[in-house]
Amino acid sequence: MKQTIGFTALCLCIGPVIALADSHAKSTMQLAEEKQCMACHATGAEVPRAPGFESIAQKYTQDDADMLVQVVMTGGEDHWGSAKMPEMDERAEVTEKQARKLVKWILDMHSEKM
Repeated sequence: MKQTIGFTALCLCIGPVIALADSHAKSTMQLAEEKQCMACHATGAEVPRAPGFESIAQKYTQDDADMLVQVVMTGGEDHWGSAKMPEMDERAEVTEKQARKLVKWILDMHSEKM
């Protein structure tokens, strides 16, 4: 009986955390769509125009987050072979707060597989 109560209590504690994480991922995906990231990128496989987010997550670490935030905000320069991130005037504006949220979401895709 104590095991059943303990298990139920554990489920009640973990359930909201899982729901919150899922909600955060969905809202970040919506942000990526709103900011037109998905016009060039995909969450998984490579697409002709840009690397997939999972590939970015495998190449870069949290130590690269500040650099990636700048790339998301300003675009430009080659960061992935011949793929060039559109310049600021060619796409939706992304604030630093939004860029940090997007970069964290992308980099977390690699840690989810470990």
